[in-house]
Amino acid sequence: MVADAAVIGTGIIGLTTAIALADRGVQVTLLGRAHRGEASSAAGGMLAPSVEAEVARGPANVFARAARDGYPAYVEALSARTGVDIPLNRLGILEVAATDAEATTLRKRAALGDFKSLVSTSVWLDARALADLEPALAPLAGGFLHPEDGAVDPLRLLDALRIAAAQHHKVTVVTEDVCYADVSNGRCMIRTDSENRVETDHLVVAAGAWAPLIEGIPHPPPVTPVRGQMLGIQAAPLRHVVFGAGGYVIPKTDGMTTVGSTTEAVGFDPETTEAGLAHVRRIAETLVPELAQAEASAAWAGLRPLSPDMLPIIGRDRDAPQIVYACGHSRNGILLGPLTGEVVADLVSGREPQYDLSQFRPDRF
Repeated sequence: MVADAAVIGTGIIGLTTAIALADRGVQVTLLGRAHRGEASSAAGGMLAPSVEAEVARGPANVFARAARDGYPAYVEALSARTGVDIPLNRLGILEVAATDAEATTLRKRAALGDFKSLVSTSVWLDARALADLEPALAPLAGGFLHPEDGAVDPLRLLDALRIAAAQHHKVTVVTEDVCYADVSNGRCMIRTDSENRVETDHLVVAAGAWAPLIEGIPHPPPVTPVRGQMLGIQAAPLRHVVFGAGGYVIPKTDGMTTVGSTTEAVGFDPETTEAGLAHVRRIAETLVPELAQAEASAAWAGLRPLSPDMLPIIGRDRDAPQIVYACGHSRNGILLGPLTGEVVADLVSGREPQYDLSQFRPDRF
């Protein structure tokens, strides 16, 4: 099999990249199998650059805000081409503080240079204003409303992306894992676990936490899996996404609430645990007491692909420029996915990306 470009990984980064390339006329082979614990399908779906410290500085700041701001148009276009409705919560995110001391810390952080540009449109709400806006919240000292942040339904987004890829005449989907990549002759020869081979001019490594397991890549990206356990609760007392108490609560359009999450370095173990789910339940109860009595109808865990500095790894391999890395998005894969796909398509097709990717360079480690 021969392709102009091969993309390894069928999560949000792989899918958005394959579609972006195909839309530019590139013949793409998209390779990968679904793995238990994949971050994309386990994610909560927050679009929250205003609360994420990792994307608060420099070019990463600009990139994260552009990714968030581009979501409405991206979702609208994707829904139009696939017929899949993709719920998008654009009410903003509440970042809350339980005590006066936490409130002081939160407000001081917002005034610092790292966060000032991210929260320039944010509004501080005191305890009364928070209660008026979201009566189901526990008594809190205050918090920020970040009106430009929000959340997307990640499962519906993935459904639409899979349909768009499967229907695209320039995309060939191969449901096999890549186990080896040979780049010794200036091109890429990929071997799958079923012993099939793909020859390509460009290889995009977008396999999430599994990216370092591909043999033959000159510089395996330093990405490690970190487990986050989640609960789905059968109640929806909130309208806004709430971030606080060491976690988050995300209301869904189907009357459910998603609550997360733990942070556990346990390798490729996607199992939930009694202790982990109890921790997540405490987050829910701390923020929204009503959720204490509601039934948890689902529990799952995702393996976030963490890089050492929590920023994505995007760019060409320093010794094999035919390889482009697009992995290590840590907690921000859903947020950064569509824009990552576009800039990686730029790199593969020889265009200069309009964003400064210097903070994401693969050779920074």
